[in-house]
Amino acid sequence: MSGISRSKLLKGRPLMGAVLMWFACVPAALTQEQMPVTVVVARQTAVTEQIPVVGSLAAREEIEVRPFIQGQMIETILVETGQHVEKGQALAGLDTTEARMLLDKNSVSILRAKAAVAVEASKLDVASVTEAETRKTLERSRALQPKGAVSQQLLDEHQNAHSRALAELGLARQSLALAEADAQIIAREREEIELTIARSTVRAPQAGLVLRRTARIGAVTSGSAEPLFLIAKDGLIEFVAQVTETSFVRLHEGMRASIVLAGHPASVGGTLRLNAAELDPTTRSGEVRIELDAVEGLKPGVFARGSINASTRHNILLPGSAVKTIGGFNSVFVVKGGVVGIRQVSVGARQDGSVEIVNGVIDGEMVVLKSAGFLKAEEKVQPVIVRMDRPAENELAASLRAPQPTGAVQR
Repeated sequence: MSGISRSKLLKGRPLMGAVLMWFACVPAALTQEQMPVTVVVARQTAVTEQIPVVGSLAAREEIEVRPFIQGQMIETILVETGQHVEKGQALAGLDTTEARMLLDKNSVSILRAKAAVAVEASKLDVASVTEAETRKTLERSRALQPKGAVSQQLLDEHQNAHSRALAELGLARQSLALAEADAQIIAREREEIELTIARSTVRAPQAGLVLRRTARIGAVTSGSAEPLFLIAKDGLIEFVAQVTETSFVRLHEGMRASIVLAGHPASVGGTLRLNAAELDPTTRSGEVRIELDAVEGLKPGVFARGSINASTRHNILLPGSAVKTIGGFNSVFVVKGGVVGIRQVSVGARQDGSVEIVNGVIDGEMVVLKSAGFLKAEEKVQPVIVRMDRPAENELAASLRAPQPTGAVQR
């Protein structure tokens, strides 16, 4: 029995050795298995750097409406704040009692002036007839005097009569001219009174939106008081903000902007219309005005925030999770030939979870989506590529998202 058992054991040794060698090889194979990691393919894209701005809405141009007539009481108010008015539309009415009394007196003065002109005109007609008669008599006497039919004394009398007629004719003409001048003065006075009455109705100098009303019924108009009405010309409302010095010097007219307004679900586009010619020496900031695209219902004074597209360039955009920062140095994991490598990079603008890569990564390279701390250089991995949504050209990766791949291991 012992001989048989010994021989069987000797025959089973090779089999057990093979089994032991297989178990020894299993861990080594497992350690060489390539783990999947999620990567994104770096692509050149248009990067628009945005300068954030905070401000409020304001009228593009404010028109102060003041009365032409001072010292008159306000009788009627015809418009209210928030109402759109047209050019020349009546806004308020002043008391015109005194002006209308003067207008009635002027009507009487005009009648008197017309009568005076008529009297002086008739006197001029009489003087003209007298001058014509005396002239004819004088001419007849001059013709007969050489023949001895008219004495020298009679000729002198006719000469004197004609001279008096000429003088009376000149005086009649001057009197008529004076009467006509008086009539013109009275007519001009009437025009002034009518203008006063017309100006007693306060009208809108331009079409627009009534922003403020200080006019009150019973108040007396004064040149030193606040304007009766404040109107936003043409109802145009724009965004006004203060920008710091470092950002202000990079702005110029025509740049596009995106403004977020209260009560509007989507941002409103706009164009930088005007920036200040100088900075405030105290705050070191300058004012910028952004003309908004057509939007209804904008109210001056409403707080708003947004961003101005300052500069556009072409660089690599990566999700922020792909960039690792340690000690002020930035790096990413790049997968090439199934092997992980650490690459130092220079970053640019950051916004909304995305980072601009200025250099260190080229177009087409695969970058690990999440720069995990347990990844090591020269480690073999199985890259699983996910697609990035390309951001719009006028945004700095604001819409960039990193979708989660199905069945991939995030490392």
